[in-house]
Amino acid sequence: MQILTCPGQLRRLEEALRKSLPATLPVLGTVMTVARGNPASHEVLVDSWPHFGVVLTRLRPEENKDPQDFYSNQLTVYYRDEGAWRELLGDTQVVDWTQAFQVHGMQEGTFEAVSRVADAKGLRVE
Repeated sequence: MQILTCPGQLRRLEEALRKSLPATLPVLGTVMTVARGNPASHEVLVDSWPHFGVVLTRLRPEENKDPQDFYSNQLTVYYRDEGAWRELLGDTQVVDWTQAFQVHGMQEGTFEAVSRVADAKGLRVE
């Protein structure tokens, strides 16, 4: 995964995400916030750049004050490739399964992928 911090990359990502509205709406909002000063201390990750299959936004790990607070530990996701999304979910450096979190995405299959990975890890999804 690559963390996008360059304003030019974030603008290009915004443009690409706008072309796939409304499915990109949750992740686009966070990308726009990060690009405009990032007051909430989020980061934008992509599986590859500039031809991404998955975009994930999350609170910066160092900002996580309470690992049980799933309201502040929100992830937003948009994916073009469901296999890449499932692979990303299994990467413990990207998604910290030791803490509570919420996943926001508007695509079919988002919840199912999370549930499958959680089942494989012996975890419960609510």
